[in-house]
Amino acid sequence: MLTNLISRIHDCSQAEDILSVSVECVKQALGSDRAVVYSLQPQSLGRILAEAVAPGFPRTIETTIDDPCFLSRHIDSYRNGRISAIDDIQTAKITPCHLETLEHIAVKANLVVPILLPDGELYGLLILHQCSQPRSWQPAETVLAAQMALQIGWALDNAIRWSQCQKIQSTIDRHKYYSDLAIAATQQLHQCNTRAEVLEIATTQARTILECDRAIVYAFVPPNRGKVIAESTLPALAPIRGMAIEDPCFEAEYIDRYQYGGVQSIANIHHAGINSHFVDVLAKIAVKANITVPIIGSHNELFGLLVVHQCFNYRQWQDPEIDFLRQIGIQTGLALLKAQFQEEVMMMKSSLKRAGMVKETIATADTQIQHVKESLTNSVQTLDEAKHLMRLLSHEVITLTEKFSSEDINLIRIIAKKLQSNTDTATVGALSLQSNIAELETALDSAIKVYKSRKYN
Repeated sequence: MLTNLISRIHDCSQAEDILSVSVECVKQALGSDRAVVYSLQPQSLGRILAEAVAPGFPRTIETTIDDPCFLSRHIDSYRNGRISAIDDIQTAKITPCHLETLEHIAVKANLVVPILLPDGELYGLLILHQCSQPRSWQPAETVLAAQMALQIGWALDNAIRWSQCQKIQSTIDRHKYYSDLAIAATQQLHQCNTRAEVLEIATTQARTILECDRAIVYAFVPPNRGKVIAESTLPALAPIRGMAIEDPCFEAEYIDRYQYGGVQSIANIHHAGINSHFVDVLAKIAVKANITVPIIGSHNELFGLLVVHQCFNYRQWQDPEIDFLRQIGIQTGLALLKAQFQEEVMMMKSSLKRAGMVKETIATADTQIQHVKESLTNSVQTLDEAKHLMRLLSHEVITLTEKFSSEDINLIRIIAKKLQSNTDTATVGALSLQSNIAELETALDSAIKVYKSRKYN
């Protein structure tokens, strides 16, 4: 019987299967009406985890037994290997509350042996019930039950260790999975040229990868106001982008935590111990669970928060999911700084380009000014010569009145021709001057417009 039990339970890899096989083998081996495993593990204290029962007697599987008398009097002794055999509960020296518990499940006699793990931890109790009548338990039966409980403990220890290894491996796999996704998302974030693109990629990646209902960036405005400046949400939810949120308790309760890289995960907003005002704010936008991570901006200041929302159900967030969002929050802050720098460089290049246009326009205006100067110089020279000839002509006219001769007449003719030539030159110079002045005004107007555009931008 013991060999059969060992063979069967060591083929099982799950604790539930080991317990199910064990109670069937023990019940069959010892011919009892019921065999159960009564858990004393912290997560299921006082609960019947496995049962094999004969027809006609009440089932107790998944029953939680609250028997403070039993626990307070005997749990330490069972931890030290105690075995209890009761032939008849009506004549045994047991407490009234324990007697009542046994009568409730039709027990008339029982045999209790501890299930100890190899490290000495008390896993639970292997209990045989005789329900049809009292029973005198034989020493060989007690020894067999104890040996079976020992083998069950060893098998459970192996299953527990295997389960822990599986959980560890699963956690490692999930961390690697989200780590790879975080690397891909980081590459996309750092390829963005503007801050608007960074925020869009951050919210989209966070919502898609975590398969949640909404992802937002909440920009923090000291001391206690904020605004939703980016959002990725399911079509079934009303958008909240642009929503301003005021929380008078934010600065006092949360800002220091987020400023130094803290995160917050809430599986159920109504059981998270957060202030009622914040619960109302979340409930208004249909949030039932969320994760919040900080986005650190320039000068190591809190720029805002990257938040994912679960709106249609509550959600127990896993550590790899929280770590993933923390990494995305960090990379979003770095990508925002990079995009801001790129935007400033583009603005500088634009300003330099406009400055080049101003320089070119000023150079054109300078050329026009040089033309005007040349025209003015030529015009002044021509006018000075004309003035001299006019004075000479006046002198000759006066002389003519006193003495008239043919030579004088020729001289007058020569002076008149020269005066006519100089007058024509002066006229052309004046016209050229007017043209150059008009061109100069146009060039200066253009330079002023470019300068104003640069100044205001």
